[in-house]
Amino acid sequence: MKNEKQDFMKDMEYIDGITIIDRNGIILFSVKFNPWFHPEIICGEKVLGKKLCSVFTNIDEDTSTLFKAMELGRPINKKRQRVANVEGEKIVTMNTSLPIKGDGRIIGAIELSKDITKYKDKNMHVIQMNSELLSQTDEMAKHLGPDRARYCLENIISSNTKMNELKYFVKKIANGKASVFIYGETGTGKELFAHAIHNESNRKKGTFITQNCAAIPENLLESILFGTTKGSFTGAYDQPGLFELAEGGTLFLDEINSMPVKLQAKLLRVLQDGYVRRLGDRKERKVDVRIISASNMSPKKSMKEGYLRQDIYYRLGVLSMRIPPLRERKEDIEILLNFFIHKYNKLLNKTIKKVSKEVYDTLTNYNWPGNVRELEHITEYAMNMVEPVDDKIEMEHIENVMKQMEEEEEMEITIKPLKEVVSQIERKLITITIQKTKGNVSEAARLLEIPRQTLQKKINNYHII
Repeated sequence: MKNEKQDFMKDMEYIDGITIIDRNGIILFSVKFNPWFHPEIICGEKVLGKKLCSVFTNIDEDTSTLFKAMELGRPINKKRQRVANVEGEKIVTMNTSLPIKGDGRIIGAIELSKDITKYKDKNMHVIQMNSELLSQTDEMAKHLGPDRARYCLENIISSNTKMNELKYFVKKIANGKASVFIYGETGTGKELFAHAIHNESNRKKGTFITQNCAAIPENLLESILFGTTKGSFTGAYDQPGLFELAEGGTLFLDEINSMPVKLQAKLLRVLQDGYVRRLGDRKERKVDVRIISASNMSPKKSMKEGYLRQDIYYRLGVLSMRIPPLRERKEDIEILLNFFIHKYNKLLNKTIKKVSKEVYDTLTNYNWPGNVRELEHITEYAMNMVEPVDDKIEMEHIENVMKQMEEEEEMEITIKPLKEVVSQIERKLITITIQKTKGNVSEAARLLEIPRQTLQKKINNYHII
């Protein structure tokens, strides 16, 4: 980043050529000092009046830095470009292209260029492309319908010891019936492990249903999970819930710590007894479903702050797994970068094969608050920025998105209305006290030193019990 801030001409040290074109791409002036260009052929009077793209046949208006400078109306600094001479030989140039203005409008552009072909692989980090993993995922997806697990252990790519230990753990527990609790920061791959557990188990031919508990309001989430009977509320009809639909398979409850505590109590009964009752129904139905749940918060913190009942965690977390964040497994960055570059090469019709050493060092030194999902986001952004003729990612392709990520991270601590903050703290404190007193409201009111009626009202308002 420091070099990016230096004066461009000082950084170039010298130039190999100068080209000036008009608004239509007609060459008005061209001088080349490098013998490679065959200056007697592609500069001077022999090219004057010709189209730039007819002289350098492998570039067009979309890839030329001269046209880009005119289009944007500003200088394009240190832009690398691959060009071919009249004999088809290709070189890589570093260019600075500036628009030329006259009478308040852009009438052309001038470009200073330097041949950097012999340096083009210096300070580059070559990515050894391996399409096997992506092909496995694509092939699996082709043969799967809805409500099926799409990923297996082979799709969890890692060279980290802890991650490989977790993959071994999945194989050991896969055929059991005990519930699994997966926790880790956002973007670490919790859902991939949930899919893998199902696909490693003897339930793999059964249904795999995912429900994000944070995405649905409490009253609607209850009916989605347990089902409804006709007349149980206005517009209700006989409808099986997710527990019934997942019969013989797996139900994955993502962001379980966002499920209202009141609803957690109803879920606990299902986990204990194995029976589910639709809303408004008297009949109970036996269900055979394995529960996998996930949280972006540790169980200890979730229980301490009142987001997760202790009793339900002991049912959900018979087996638990912590997925380490990307900053704890930096050795995975290269293999993940490999995977994402191949993925977006295919989607964007690109041929990226390497990243600059500066880019690689930046990625490995970054803290990754968004983990693997953030790495994919940055890779996809960079590959959209790379010109179609280029085969590498350089610092100019990621600096804007990296700056944006850093600014968003700084903005995470935001000022909120005092009333909102007080309500959040009050809710947590009441929840913890109620759990400590095992639901004894009178005892909780005594500990909190408030009237019982006041506490009961707050409990109702916050839907704590």
